[in-house]
Amino acid sequence: MKHAFASLVLACWAGLATAADVTVAVSSNFVTTAFKLAAEFEGETGFSIGISHGATGHLHTQIVRGAPFDVFLAGDAERPAHLLASGRATETRAYAVGRLALVSREPLTRESAASVLEGKSVALADPIAAPYGKASTRAMERLKLDTADFKTLLVINVGQVATLYRTGNADAAFVAVSQVPFLDSPEVFDLENLIPDIPQHAAFLARASESEAAHAFWDWLATASAQGLIA
Repeated sequence: MKHAFASLVLACWAGLATAADVTVAVSSNFVTTAFKLAAEFEGETGFSIGISHGATGHLHTQIVRGAPFDVFLAGDAERPAHLLASGRATETRAYAVGRLALVSREPLTRESAASVLEGKSVALADPIAAPYGKASTRAMERLKLDTADFKTLLVINVGQVATLYRTGNADAAFVAVSQVPFLDSPEVFDLENLIPDIPQHAAFLARASESEAAHAFWDWLATASAQGLIA
């Protein structure tokens, strides 16, 4: 059974690898922008891009296990650095800076957060797999929030956090600031003064060293066209 499952996973990865000229693994918080980048890049170059998105930690694990990605747009700096150190990546660089926000259906401040959220449901990403989940736990400490006082909805990545809030299944949620425009939240508490920004780094994976399309995308990410979409 284990061998059959492994074969199925490899088959899925192989399908991904052959479906596009460039395969990109993208952190959940950045996926909306990634699709915009892909459309712009495809229009400018004619190369096609295949995007897979999820929690940074899970994508990193897939890469370590042989997933056929060419470029990794992570939600942190640590995973790309690990891939570089282990020889799985040939280059890394910063491509974006992320910020965390707490969205709520009721007004809240740093001082009132604990009382406002008491008895409510609060969604956040897994702090082990997702950089935004790790940042959320830091924010909770700074806000002096005790998880015993509210219902914690822990999901895999910040994309799922946003979905829980948008569908009305969470009273509050720790999300990426980049997701806020799509949530139509009545209250947004930007946490930039409580916790540091989240540096997001990209890795050019060693398996793509001979790929003209992958090199073209990597170089294009540093252009004004790409940076204008990321900013």
